[in-house]
Amino acid sequence: MRRFQQVLDKDLKRTYTINILSVLNDWFQDEQAIKSYGEKSRDSLYFISTMNKEIEGFISLHLHNNMSAEIMSMGVIKEAHGQGIGSRLMELAQTQLKKQGFKFLQVKTLGPSVECSFYKSTRKFYETSGFVALEETTALWGEDNPCLIMIKNL
Repeated sequence: MRRFQQVLDKDLKRTYTINILSVLNDWFQDEQAIKSYGEKSRDSLYFISTMNKEIEGFISLHLHNNMSAEIMSMGVIKEAHGQGIGSRLMELAQTQLKKQGFKFLQVKTLGPSVECSFYKSTRKFYETSGFVALEETTALWGEDNPCLIMIKNL
């Protein structure tokens, strides 16, 4: 049985984030970055999906201020792609943010100027979820790793 729930335990957030991102090699290849996402997730608003008590996916949100939040990291194991898990996690996160009075949600992902089918599908997922591209910049992650900033009203 699939369950969706909020996680409050900081150590579990870190562990779940590292475990999921570590198996998503097409998106996350830098071990230091994966560890960094794990550490940052400790203080985030955090939701998971489980199937038969096994973690399938998560979403980790950084609350910038009382109006704006950001998807810090998100991942669903490949075997569970296409089953609506990411959409449901996104829905849970947005519902909670709206209840708390947030107005805006942003996400950063690899920009379209770099050809990558995996991130192309990621951008499509975000667009389907209502995000629009704000700008692509190399100022955040460097010349070889252009960042696309996407936003949506909640």
